[in-house]
Amino acid sequence: MAFDATGCVLAASQEPFTYRLFAHPTLPVVRGCDLDADAFWGALAGCTRRVLQALPHTARVRGVVATSQREACVFLDGEGRVLYAGPNIDGRAVVEGLELESRLGGDRLHAITGHAPPYIFAAARYLWFRQQPDAQRLATILMLNDWITYRLSGERTAEHSSACESFLYDVSARSWSDVILDEIGLSRAALPALAAAGAPAGRVTAEAAAATGLAEGTPVFVGGADTEMALLGSGVVAPGAVGVVMGTTMPLQMVTERPVLDPERSLWTSPFVVGDRWVLESNAGDTGGAYRWLLDLLVGGTDAKAHARAEDLMRDIAVEPQRVICHLGPIVFGLKHMNPFHPAGLLFRFPLLDLDRPRHGELLRAFLDSVAYAVRGNLEQIEAVAGCAAAVVRLSGGMTRVAMLPRLVATVLGRSAEVASVPESASLGCAVVAAVAAGLHPSIVDAVGVMTRAHVLDPDPAVYAAFSDAYARHRAAQRTLHDWTF
Repeated sequence: MAFDATGCVLAASQEPFTYRLFAHPTLPVVRGCDLDADAFWGALAGCTRRVLQALPHTARVRGVVATSQREACVFLDGEGRVLYAGPNIDGRAVVEGLELESRLGGDRLHAITGHAPPYIFAAARYLWFRQQPDAQRLATILMLNDWITYRLSGERTAEHSSACESFLYDVSARSWSDVILDEIGLSRAALPALAAAGAPAGRVTAEAAAATGLAEGTPVFVGGADTEMALLGSGVVAPGAVGVVMGTTMPLQMVTERPVLDPERSLWTSPFVVGDRWVLESNAGDTGGAYRWLLDLLVGGTDAKAHARAEDLMRDIAVEPQRVICHLGPIVFGLKHMNPFHPAGLLFRFPLLDLDRPRHGELLRAFLDSVAYAVRGNLEQIEAVAGCAAAVVRLSGGMTRVAMLPRLVATVLGRSAEVASVPESASLGCAVVAAVAAGLHPSIVDAVGVMTRAHVLDPDPAVYAAFSDAYARHRAAQRTLHDWTF
């Protein structure tokens, strides 16, 4: 995406991308995922070329910033060749993660990293990779957005919010963790120096220019993890503010002035991309992805026409709790107590003689209700650990385009919610960082004030009590289903 200095979208391009999936050799329920690094870079380069072609001929690119999904990482050899690339969902190192947890203990690891458990992070993947034929060639570990920066500039860098997703990082000290590095036998030389989001990384190389169409020498600035960049791009920067990123998954993060660690290890703590601030995170899990799957089943597709058809099916349904209890994806975060075998489904009273059986629209609305309940449950977790109520709740991400969902969230919360004007808030967060780094705005706060906008949605007080009762029933059903095993 390309933005101007006021935060307006000038051009955008995207294309689908898939991973190669395979079963774990000894744990069939675990899935491994390979990321084809060359194909991935090709997709990014192609999108960049199309964006540049769509820009006004007078436009000048002042800087480039990359963000990416968290936990995804890339291992390089000394020449920069990719030895391993895995997305955030690659679970092939789960056994090694269990080994690391047994060696240092879950409480100690969470105290250091702010995260738990270690199964999908780079630390566990490194232990797995040491058993592979190319292990001796490993020279550098990069998080995915840092690898994109490397492909653009040729420079190996690391940024704090992304580094924290490696499980090799001390969240309180804001540095690489010597304790974990020593425990797994990883040399600090394999990890680049840490830099703040927006710091100069380098300039677009001739090779990257040829691939992307960017002018050689264009400044490349350090970018951060997608969720933290999404908070920035939705204008969530002040301590106490909460950003809800309503995408494929749905992380909720509260900005804090110090690292707040959950004693129950249910929530995550990370450095923010703004100064000496941190975020406390809960996560509603599979939301946007589950909604697309449900659309495919009930409407027959996931394109714009399918989304419009779903809106039509739900249009005349009253804004009140549905009779259907949907348990298909959204959760209240708690990886420490996760049960990957619990059932999912749609629960409703099944009447006789075909009377009052739920229609397609009611099933879709029940799913949206479950998303709103998950936002409330996760927000309550964050507020309980932080010891304060959210100063503001701002929504961003692709699911804010689902017409009734943002107001439904506000009603279930019983408080006003703000909706970011640009759903692609992670990309806008990159533009905010680039605009400051390029000297177009004097500070992050100034840039956020100019480049981000939102509108306020108030709850419907007439149905809040009914939704609160339905929320309690929904949480009770989730707790019951959690104890079942398939």
